[in-house]
Amino acid sequence: MYAFRFLLLLPNYHTTNMKLMYIFALLFVHLLTFSASCFDIVTIPDEDLLYLNERLQLHEHMSREDALNSILELENYYTGLKNNLHGSPSEMVDKAWHAHILNTKMYFRFSKTAFGRYLHHLPFWSGNMEEATQFVDNIQMFEKLNGLGIENINETVWTYRSKTMTNDH
Repeated sequence: MYAFRFLLLLPNYHTTNMKLMYIFALLFVHLLTFSASCFDIVTIPDEDLLYLNERLQLHEHMSREDALNSILELENYYTGLKNNLHGSPSEMVDKAWHAHILNTKMYFRFSKTAFGRYLHHLPFWSGNMEEATQFVDNIQMFEKLNGLGIENINETVWTYRSKTMTNDH
């Protein structure tokens, strides 16, 4: 849906004209297939996107593709939260969210703009069982986002579990 934004991060387009042609082609295709959305879409600002891409690659050792997919799904997760869906992020989405939060000024500005308030992250731990249970239910966030009507959700980002996560649970 917002694939043209990620062209800024791709080195394969050698000239500005090639980038512009590709962007216009994607916009044209997007306009042809555009369906009226009945929900608020959250978009991560380009500066945040560049920061998150770099942070995930350097500190989480993600490939460029995994970092970009995680950021796209973080946008989808934020969209779900903005539209009153409750649920836990996937492991990869949570890593992207943590990276976003670490840049406190950037995250605060984003959160105020996108949600009108600071969006808190509520990690699961034994001291907040009651509060955290609102995010744990039988319907996975992936399914809720699909039900909301978000298109092209990357199922791999939502179902991937690292060996350490698999061994911990």
